[in-house]
Parts: sequence; structure tokens; C-alpha cells
Amino acid sequence: MSRAAAFLDRFRRATPDDALLALLADDHEGWGEAMAKAPDALLAAATEAIGTRSPPADLQADSFASAACDRDGNIVIADPRFVVWLDGVDPLAAVVRRLTPERPSVSAIADDRTGRPVALAAAAPALAAHWPIAPDVRAVLADGRASYAVIAFRPGALAWERAAQIYALTPSQTRLVAALARRGNLRAAASDAGVTYETARKQIALVMDKVGAQRQTDLVRRLLASAGGDWRPPEHAARLFSDLFALTPGQAQLAREIANGATRDAAAAAQGKSPHSGKADLKLIFAACGVANAVDLARIVAEVDALAGLVTACSIEIMHMGGQNEPLRLLARSNGSGCIAVADHGPTGAAPVIVFHNSVAGRHQPQALITVLQARGFRPILFERAGFGLSDAVAGDPYAAAVSDFGDILEALGLARVRLLVRGGSTAALHCAAAYADRVTGGVLLGPDPPVDLDRRLVGMMGRGKALFFGTPMLANAFARLMSRRSNSAVIARLYRESVVGSPVDTAALADEQVIADLVRAGRQSALGMHGFLAEMLSHGGGARPPALPDASGWVVLTGAQDPLYAFDDAAGFWRDTLPGARFQTVAEGGRFLHITHTQEVVAALGAT
Repeated sequence: MSRAAAFLDRFRRATPDDALLALLADDHEGWGEAMAKAPDALLAAATEAIGTRSPPADLQADSFASAACDRDGNIVIADPRFVVWLDGVDPLAAVVRRLTPERPSVSAIADDRTGRPVALAAAAPALAAHWPIAPDVRAVLADGRASYAVIAFRPGALAWERAAQIYALTPSQTRLVAALARRGNLRAAASDAGVTYETARKQIALVMDKVGAQRQTDLVRRLLASAGGDWRPPEHAARLFSDLFALTPGQAQLAREIANGATRDAAAAAQGKSPHSGKADLKLIFAACGVANAVDLARIVAEVDALAGLVTACSIEIMHMGGQNEPLRLLARSNGSGCIAVADHGPTGAAPVIVFHNSVAGRHQPQALITVLQARGFRPILFERAGFGLSDAVAGDPYAAAVSDFGDILEALGLARVRLLVRGGSTAALHCAAAYADRVTGGVLLGPDPPVDLDRRLVGMMGRGKALFFGTPMLANAFARLMSRRSNSAVIARLYRESVVGSPVDTAALADEQVIADLVRAGRQSALGMHGFLAEMLSHGGGARPPALPDASGWVVLTGAQDPLYAFDDAAGFWRDTLPGARFQTVAEGGRFLHITHTQEVVAALGAT
């Protein structure tokens, strides 16, 4: 059997997530042979391995209410919010009737205390082991007194606090939006919030502007999604919605478009239907879903999406206390194309530093780096480029999208002058520096990635990965989706450790539990949406280069002599031409993760720019 055939055989049989992705590290030579000699078979195997899974989910514990029931659907125990929601009704027989030990399910019932439809997810205890379930409920499942876990998406106070922080809402605005999501119409929400209808209308208009929502439907969907944590609905969410409510695929898509903020006529036109047909379809959708208006439709769509993301997530972790107190904001783009995830760590009066993440990470950076930056008088501002993490994807040139988002961040935060700390994404960072030359005063590039034609280091697991994403677009999309949908924390940690083989300083650093936890968290954020990763990889592989700066005297380039991913000497001439006047420094005992192993030196270089 050839090396390629042997790899493909192991790949097809590697069912567990850790076994499948670890195989890329264990047999990178076989992976390379399969890419070169059997690309069609490798593509088919990768596509099949993706299945119906969705990306990792980091969920807000306070967003879910849980219960446990027996095989007949009789509730054995429920947490207080689940009990209040049910109001004594026991509707779970229909939820668990078709459940199997191997597969969780999402169902819709109409038996909450107001008679409105609510989505539920249910599973056998083994499949629900990582769900955000109340401790008392989990204990009953563990000792065998109940057969199934049941969970509802019911954001509580902490979850709404997180959503309020993300969109900079006031307490009164938060109460009003929570009431709108709960009641489904603004008049009832105004009454619950203790304000007049006219006041409620004005407040909702202000909130919609902050969120970047065109209509109340999109507002409710966005706020509920933010309250749930960091997650994405599965690709088959529309099909699931269709199955739950016995809708045609077109009707399910119409419902989702309206929930996303489209008008009825615009949603109908997108399907090639007349306004009259759209009106008739929406009437049927309301009846099938048991809702009376578009806002309540947006609420049930958000619930189904959240629970579908939960049951199909390739990995689940639970966030407590507002997501580890991250100062996360979702800034509405000025062009209306979604939001940008930004974490401004402050303090407000300090010198702002915008941090660029690398291609396999999200916005998160080690707390040690944040602390040192702040101690040196800086204000670290982290953000995710388009299509990474929680930042919405944008079609077209990824570097043009980065420039546009960068400008929106400068304006939204009122930043007149900034420095850049470029942990990765050097091409995007220098496009931003060139476009805003009057506002970017300099920065630090850490181990910048060379143009693809100057990259000579294509060995090992990372070398095979570069060859795939830079040289085989046909396979790149499938493997990007595979990485997103078969990742978990253990796999991410394993791949990070494999990536620094040959660099003693990095290997030693990654032995620290906090260091690896920081890298894993950033990796999980990246896996939420691989669109940005794929767009940048394909662009880079196609020959994209950063623009040359006329005067780079405000820049420092730091590289590690032990960097296992790139050999700086291969592209030193290119970088000196691109950054005339910059200071170049090689850290003899440094590797790939200079921001971790040489934090003080990195921040000192930033201060010297």
C-alpha cells in the first residue's frame, strides 16, 4: 500500500476528533503524499469527515435552563427557571419520543406558560455531558434516576449583562430589549419595562443604531445570539427549521431572512417571488410556528439556532461570569455589512495599541501581555478581522475589508493616533498602516510571514499545512471547514505543540498550563468562522504582498532565531525594502511566540517606535 493510500485509510477510519486532526501531525508525510498523488480522494474523505457538525461553542451558562426526565418524558428534576417557564405543564413526552442514545434532537413545543412556541434540545446523558446543565440536574442524570437531559435557551440576568456590554447598552435599554425578546411586541415590552410606548420606540431606535440592526427582528436575533456566548449555527440550520415546523425549504429560508432583518418583500424577492406570494408564505409561516408577528418569529429562529449550535458543536465549553470578564464589543460597520469584534482593555487615557492576531487565532491575547502593556502606559485594543471569530465575514479582498474595519474602529473609539502590535496578519496590518499613514505612528512586527514565493520552510506538519492552503485551493476550503468542525481544546493544544517542534524556547513555554490555555482560547475563537482564515490564506498563496511604507522609521521588526515556521533570512531583503528605516532585531533565544516568551522585550520595542 502506498504512503498516500495508507494515510487515506487511516484518515477515513479516524472517527474521534482528536484522532482525525492528530493524524495530520502524526503522519504529515502521508498527508503530503495524499495531497500530491490523490487529491480527489483526499477531498472526498475530508468532505465526508465534516458531516453535519458545527464549530466549537463557548456558551454562557446563564443562557440555558435545564431539566431531566424519564423515558416517558416525565420531569424528574428541573432548575428554577425551567420550572417557572413550564408553569407546571409537563410537555416533554413529544420531545423525547424519537430520541436515540446516539443522537441528540432539537424540538419545538407550544406549552410554555404563555402558550408561545419554545425550542428544546434533548439527549441521553453521555451526549449531554458538556452541555450547560444545572448541577442538581446533572447529578440526577449521573446516578441514573433520569434518562434524558432537556435544555431550553432562556437567557438570564448575567447573559443579558453580557449582551448589554457587547453593544454598550444602558440598563434601561437592556431591560426593554429583554422584554421585547420575551414578549414579542414593543407595546407589551414597554409595559413590562415600565415606560411609555413612545419612550420605548425612541429607545429601541437608539439601540438599533448601536447594534447595526435595520429592524426589530434583526435586533432581537443579534442580542439573543450575543447573550448565548460565542457560537455559530450549523450550516443546515435552515433545513432543521424547515423540518421542525413542516415548512418548505423556501418558507424556512424566508423566515430566516426576515429574522435577519429583511422586509417581507425583500425576502420574497431574494427567492424570485412576488410580494403577494411572500405575504401568503409569511402567513403560513406564522401559523406553523405559532407566532403572531415577525419579532416573535426572530425569537424562535434564534432559539432554534442556539440549540442547533449546541447539539451539533464539535466541542463545548462553558463561560461563567460574563465570559471571563472580557471587555468585548461588537461594533456595527459603517457600511452596514455586519459587526466587528473588539476588546478594548483600556485605560481610556493611555496610548492606544491595536493588536493584530495571527491566521489561526482570534482576538484573545495572554493576560500577561495585556498587563505589561498597561503597566507601560499602553491601552491594548484587540480585534478580529473579517471572517475571524465573531467578526462577520465580508466577500472580496480580505485586506480591503481589514482596512475598512480598521477605520471603523478608529472612528468608533475616537482614536487620533495609534501604534500596532502585529502578532500575525502582517499583510493586513501594513495595508491598514498605509491607508491611515497620518494616524498610525509605527509599531512592532513579530516574526512576519514572508511572501509565499520566498517561503523556503515547508517541512513538517506546518509545512504541509502551508503547502495545502497556499498551493491547493481545491482542498483548502474543505480542510478549513474540517478544522473548524472537528476541533476541540485538546486537539488545538496538541497542534500548537506540534507546530513548535524544533524550538526549545517555545516548547518550554507551551508546557505552562496558562500559556496553552490562552492559545487554545484564541484557537477556539478562530474556529468559529474560518472564512477569514481561508480568504487570507488563498490571497497570500496567490501572491499577495503588503504595501511598502514610504518611511518605516517608526517600526521595529522582531524575529526569533529559533522560529520553526519561517526563516527570516529567506525574506530579509523583502522586508527591508518594504519597511525602509525600520529597526530589525533577531532575538537569539526567541522562537515563534515572542509575545509570550519575551513579553518585556516586545513591549519595550513598542515603546521605542
